[in-house]
Amino acid sequence: MNLLNKNFILPLIRFSFLLFIFFVMQLFAQPITNQSAQLHLTENEEKWLSQHPTLKVGMDPEYAPYEWIDKDGNHIGIVVDYMHRLEKTLGLHFEIVQNKSWIQLLNMAKSGELDMITSIVKTPERSEYLTFSEPYRDTQTIIIDNGKATFIGSLKQLSNKRVSVEKGYFMEELMKKNYPKIILVPASTTKEALKMVVDGVADAYVGDANVADYSIKTNNFNTLRFSGQTEYISHQSFGLTKGNEPLALILTKAMATIPKEETDALFNRWLHIEQGIKSETLIKYGLAIALIFLIIGYWVYRLRREISYRKSAEEKLRNSEALYRNLTEDMVDVIWKADKHFHFTYISPSVERIIGFRPDELIGHHIFELFTDEGIATAMERIHQREEDEKQGIYEDYSILEIQHKCKNGTLIWGEIVSKPEFDENRNIIGYHGISRDITERKEMQDKIRELAFYDPLTKLANRRLLHDRLNQAISSSKRSKKHSALIYLDLDNFKPLNDTHGHSAGDLLLIEAAHRLKSCVREIDTVARVGGDEFAVIIHELNEEKEKSTSEVTVIAQKILSALSAIYSFKISSDQASTIEHHCTASIGVLVFKADEESEEKLFQHADVAMYAAKEAGRNTIRFYD
Repeated sequence: MNLLNKNFILPLIRFSFLLFIFFVMQLFAQPITNQSAQLHLTENEEKWLSQHPTLKVGMDPEYAPYEWIDKDGNHIGIVVDYMHRLEKTLGLHFEIVQNKSWIQLLNMAKSGELDMITSIVKTPERSEYLTFSEPYRDTQTIIIDNGKATFIGSLKQLSNKRVSVEKGYFMEELMKKNYPKIILVPASTTKEALKMVVDGVADAYVGDANVADYSIKTNNFNTLRFSGQTEYISHQSFGLTKGNEPLALILTKAMATIPKEETDALFNRWLHIEQGIKSETLIKYGLAIALIFLIIGYWVYRLRREISYRKSAEEKLRNSEALYRNLTEDMVDVIWKADKHFHFTYISPSVERIIGFRPDELIGHHIFELFTDEGIATAMERIHQREEDEKQGIYEDYSILEIQHKCKNGTLIWGEIVSKPEFDENRNIIGYHGISRDITERKEMQDKIRELAFYDPLTKLANRRLLHDRLNQAISSSKRSKKHSALIYLDLDNFKPLNDTHGHSAGDLLLIEAAHRLKSCVREIDTVARVGGDEFAVIIHELNEEKEKSTSEVTVIAQKILSALSAIYSFKISSDQASTIEHHCTASIGVLVFKADEESEEKLFQHADVAMYAAKEAGRNTIRFYD
């Protein structure tokens, strides 16, 4: 063995031995848990617990590894361990209902025969008869197929396919509602649902990743494979029946007192299926070790060859870095690089001129630290969209995003980011690079143009163009929800005398104040617009499916508007105290309650206008509905 081999291999062997000892110690070491957080219950919560010392509990008998019944008839699993821990913490006794299927337990919960269900995911249908604690475990829901067809990717690819699901489980409800084109094949248990995929009865299975993984391992369904994930998360919670609502917060507080290390230990105890070490496994490990030493020998050989090229390569690298530095450091825009986890690895000096941070203050920090919350949400949405596209085999060259950045002095600027992912030979992302530029002035100009196009310059309310757009939105929304909306037209009474007496500046002040009062009378989702002069319009969205109830609701809103607009107006028309004037102004209000497809947009405006003029003819300061 020459000098290089001795200097390299002997330290490598020592390091490998130490690494082996470290992993053995980690394997047998007991987990260190942090001290539990204190349980803080209110007086009413403690009183509730004292009045309910025993609770009747429903547990799914076929939901491994969360909860199931073993061959001796005992309830075991992750959630069972949680329940024992909660009994000690809260001084409760959980009486588990025996010999009931999952469907029977749900029916018992609906009829109030149970106090709680231990492991259940919140859905709209279940929320009608259950109150849920905060989730104590979140798991991705996945797609599994038999590995014979192409990769599925997402639920959209399962249209007109047969998909097995557990009957009564949350994914059955969600897929029925949101993916009606998928042909659901209900099964009594997870084992039965996966067996359908093995036998070709179903094209795929959709469900909780942990439940599916456990069932595949215990039943040796080795031909099945992961073939995609869904947008749904299995949020495991406690479900409380009517009369037991206070227990939801109590259980949430109690679960929070269990240290994360302890909950992870409880979870991992059941999630991994232990098996004895077989002779075949020992042979495989022996061959693997032999292969490792062979690789090390080859590595030493390659290393010796490459040393001779290192000096020339380093010289070329220095020249390349010098050229790169000369190109980037004089740029007006910011050039940056990041690793695959979005931590800066390089950023050009121009960043200090734009946001105040020096490059060395940003290297190693996450890119999102420079973004606002809205900017982070925009970036995450684009990342998820790119991931979905890549699952379909669609790869983009670059992305362009407009995101607000936080400057060192606390101010905000708008930045345009052009970024491009860097891939290895297997199309795995290993980093990102891109260019960012300050577009604050451009954004401000765009906002001004939009304001001029869609908003009244005096009152800052929507103008006619935006009002028409919002009315179209209300009609579209009504088609989806089957609910009524309302269009309110109003004209200010006694407005012209103010203009004639005190001039247009006084009239403008009254219109601005009227706009403020109108906006205070409606919800955020509703639209208030200035139609022209002293005429205004209000769109009330999403009322009721029944017209009579919708009419009652909008009557309350119209009366509120009438009262607000009729209050005395007091304002100054100059800095002189004597120039303060008071003015009384009422309104004539016309109301149209409508539903999608009843009339065209033009007709809706005409009918509301007719109702408004009917209010004027009735003596003003009143409300009239179009019939």
